[in-house]
Parts: sequence; structure tokens; C-alpha cells
Amino acid sequence: MRAALSIPLIDDRRGRRVAELLIVLCLLSLADLCFTIWAQLFTPFYEVNPLARTILNGHNLFVLVVMKVMLTAFGASIFWKLRSFWRAELGLWVVVGVYVLLAIRWNHYTAEAMLAMVGS
Repeated sequence: MRAALSIPLIDDRRGRRVAELLIVLCLLSLADLCFTIWAQLFTPFYEVNPLARTILNGHNLFVLVVMKVMLTAFGASIFWKLRSFWRAELGLWVVVGVYVLLAIRWNHYTAEAMLAMVGS
């Protein structure tokens, strides 16, 4: 029998874990979008994503925002529909991991950009 005061650090239910991972994914995706817009407006920035680069070269920030939100929502809905499968959860962990690495890269980029601005 389970103790009444037992609180697991990670819920053992896949649906809850997937929901929590999707929230983290959406927050990291939003942060990536904000940093991309900031870098485009205030730094000498080269976007690696060819589709986003084309949109940014055309100075269409609104289109970029709509595209990012729609693609993130579409991907999240696929993960949510497949949440009962362990492979979908594993794939979501990988995507969140990549976004965490991207956030670390943005941290380095912003630090370098700030140092370059102070040094000028």
C-alpha cells in the first residue's frame, strides 16, 4: 500500500510527464524565438535555420513569430496525441534536450554580444 505522504519527484504517469515536458518545450521555444528576434535586431546575427533566415532577411518578424508558434503547436499536438507510447516520450525528451542545449548556446551568444558591445 502506498504511503499517504509519499510525493514522487517525477510522476510515474506518462501523460503527466509528457504534459510537463510539453510545457518546458513551449517555454524554451518561446525563449528561442525572443532571443532570435533580439539577435536579429541588435547584433550581427546569422540564422542557421534556412527557412527562418529567409524570413529574417525579408524583415518579416511577424511571419517568423507565426511560423514558430504554429510549428511548435503542431509538434506539441503530435507528441500529445502519441503520449501513451514510450517512444514518443523518449523523442520528446530528446527534443527538450536539444532545446536546453540551444538555450545554453544562446547564453554564450548573448554574453559574447554584450562583451562586444562594451568593447566597442
